[in-house]
Amino acid sequence: MKKYLPIFIVIITLLSGCSGTKNVIKQTERIVSGNWVIDEVTYSGNGEFQSTLLQDVSAACFEGSQWFFVGNNNRGSYKIESPSCDTGTRYFIWVIPGSKDIIEGDLLLKPTNDNYKSDTNAGFRLNVNNLTENTMTWTQSVLVNGKTIKVNMNFRKLAE
Repeated sequence: MKKYLPIFIVIITLLSGCSGTKNVIKQTERIVSGNWVIDEVTYSGNGEFQSTLLQDVSAACFEGSQWFFVGNNNRGSYKIESPSCDTGTRYFIWVIPGSKDIIEGDLLLKPTNDNYKSDTNAGFRLNVNNLTENTMTWTQSVLVNGKTIKVNMNFRKLAE
């Protein structure tokens, strides 16, 4: 029995490590779930930029957009409402890959149709720089004139 004790300890350690990772991801999904609005889109770097985010519309169109995340099935949608933009609701699937800290990590977002099916299977890896119960900041790196610029999408959670 004593010779099996080290193996038993390793198995328990591995299982508890996996459980901890799943708990962190579930807690992060719980925080992300709900209704959000993008209050502001900012850029790292100097100058004035125009960029297209998520291969959809310009960054300016995302300001004021309404986002809805469902944690138990990792589906969601966002609605562009600015009259000078291509308005409407877009759908996506989102995932928090691997073991990510609650405050920082990555979020994978795959645009889909309204049945949550992807025509291209393309997606985006967004860095979550800040996540609290009421605020969230994503960063997407985009290429502008041969230089990488970081675009920050600053979210505020809406009361439910």
